[in-house]
Amino acid sequence: MNRQRVTFQSAGADALRLEGVLALPETGEVKPPAALLCHPHPMGGGSMDAGLLLSLESAVTAAGIATLRFNFRGVDGSEGVSTDGVLETEDVEGACRFLASRSELDSSRLFLAGWSFGSWVGFRWVLETGRAQRAALVSPPTAMYDFFENLPAGEPPSFETLIIAGDRDQFAGPADLKRLAGLTGADLKLLRGADHFLFGHEREIAREVTDFFM
Repeated sequence: MNRQRVTFQSAGADALRLEGVLALPETGEVKPPAALLCHPHPMGGGSMDAGLLLSLESAVTAAGIATLRFNFRGVDGSEGVSTDGVLETEDVEGACRFLASRSELDSSRLFLAGWSFGSWVGFRWVLETGRAQRAALVSPPTAMYDFFENLPAGEPPSFETLIIAGDRDQFAGPADLKRLAGLTGADLKLLRGADHFLFGHEREIAREVTDFFM
């Protein structure tokens, strides 16, 4: 893959400079689709360099899809301070606009994968904007954040959803995950013996997400 360190502006009235890594596939379509990768909560050490995001980048890019992993506001070299998800949707919007500015990409085919906190921020952004065709929610922490608040009434969202979590997740019970899958029309995959942090399951998750994006 061809990795490029990039910077771009968040959306919103007070635009912040955010850092990221754009990974381009070396073979495949002339204008490949793209995927946004959203990291876990910075209070727990989450950043764009989280091991699972690196596994996702490698697998998704090898399949011919460009990826952009980036640091939310206040993380490492990204400006601003963390708002516990309140304004981080503006960061996702800024990342989406950055991809749209890249002429070598087909930004009309856009996917998103978020891990933990990143799944909540990314999911809210897709619900608000409808800008991604598919969203993979990895370890969505339903006990910590309200994934149900903004769901449309009476019908699933317009985008496809995949939910992957461990069956021993400390921050999401099976009942909530099944309810979320039912309301979104998502395919739910529970990994036996895995907890919220999914250690040792990185390659399996990367493969599942890649297949979902294809």
